[in-house]
Amino acid sequence: MLIPRRSLVTGLGLTLVSFGCDGDRPVNEPGAPAPSFALEDFQPQSARFGERYGTEEFEGSVLLMPLFAAWCPDCVGCAVLLDGLYQDWLADGLNVRIMSINSIDGRSSQKKLVEACSFPLLQDRSDANVWDKLLGSKDDHYIYTADGTLDRYYDYDAGQRVDPLSAAGKAALREALVSAGA
Repeated sequence: MLIPRRSLVTGLGLTLVSFGCDGDRPVNEPGAPAPSFALEDFQPQSARFGERYGTEEFEGSVLLMPLFAAWCPDCVGCAVLLDGLYQDWLADGLNVRIMSINSIDGRSSQKKLVEACSFPLLQDRSDANVWDKLLGSKDDHYIYTADGTLDRYYDYDAGQRVDPLSAAGKAALREALVSAGA
């Protein structure tokens, strides 16, 4: 089942609950700490294939974290494009990593993402429900700094789209990563 985007009222209620007593930011607001979770990596090309881990694995590098649904042709296409860009960024010496979280309902289509890219792919689960905790939906992208704080959140439904197809989109994404410290 695809997790629907929350209404403003529901999202606000959940955000307030997540604030706690220490004044934490909402998980999708710049400056928020990366969420803590442990999901299984289903990408055989990944160094940690079959292991469970989360964003802390990438501390020390800028992390681009898209939310993909393996059944979605646009997500698979974006994964192909991001993988090519990722190889270019690494060749250019950027300190950046990519890790995607597959939707709960994308489990049966994992092979499509595996064949599309080489970066780590983590599988969301109903008991973890990371997409829900991130207040995210399909095609949202998060950029975390090397110290594990959110630098940018691209909300696809709000028209804030990552465009790895056009030259301008590629340049804007690269600039966002460099700005985050890559």
